[in-house]
Amino acid sequence: MLVSTPDGLSLAAAVAGADGADGIVFIHGILQARLCWKHQMADAGLGRWRLVAYDLRGHGFSSKPEGRAAYHISDRWADDLLAVMDAAGLRRAILVGWSYGGRVMLDFLDRHGEGRLAGLVFVDANTKNAPGHTAGGDFLQQAVSDDLAVSIAGRLAFVEACFARPPSAADRREFAACNMLTPPRTLRDLIGRPLERDGLMAGLSLPALVIQGACDGLCLMASAVHTARTIPGARLSVFDGIGHAPFLEDPARFNSELAAFAAACFR
Repeated sequence: MLVSTPDGLSLAAAVAGADGADGIVFIHGILQARLCWKHQMADAGLGRWRLVAYDLRGHGFSSKPEGRAAYHISDRWADDLLAVMDAAGLRRAILVGWSYGGRVMLDFLDRHGEGRLAGLVFVDANTKNAPGHTAGGDFLQQAVSDDLAVSIAGRLAFVEACFARPPSAADRREFAACNMLTPPRTLRDLIGRPLERDGLMAGLSLPALVIQGACDGLCLMASAVHTARTIPGARLSVFDGIGHAPFLEDPARFNSELAAFAAACFR
């Protein structure tokens, strides 16, 4: 389905699982798209609830507006997510945010509060710009290049950096293809948005699960520990031998833990 946003964009979204007003919304990371959640959207255990995944603005088949204002105003990310929830008919939702998706979750909480939410799942998501929280090579600087060969090289390097346990060849091809759907100009407009939400996180009362790949070389363990310690009552789940994308590297465990968390939140 296509979802209209308050500032006139169109967001591509997919819905699966049961009909109902309680559901799970999956929010992907930078240079990705809703397709990365395919093992969750098709999971029978998670299908007890309504499942929603969407392409962030600037990504996948969603609109790609020009200018930094389209990406650096946090309320726009928050309103995008609310529009998706409304279009999917969700009364209450658990938000699952991977990597940059964790930032979108915090945008939503800052603007719309906790009233529509049942729980939060941060998946290898950095929540603070601080030394030791993130790492990585120069692939993003390559990815923003208008030189196609340079941009492709940077994006493929990013794909390789996401995995400690490589997923199937088909998943890797799709993952790499999604990386090419965000134009260099969009990526240039997007990067560099400030991030400081410790006060917000410290005041949350929602159940929260922090999932972290132990071998993630992009969003580091210090970031996950910070998130879990800052949000009251949050639980940290570490996936040994897993990198930046636990939901693709070990979907069976990821789906099982998410289903258990959702059952508790919606009880």
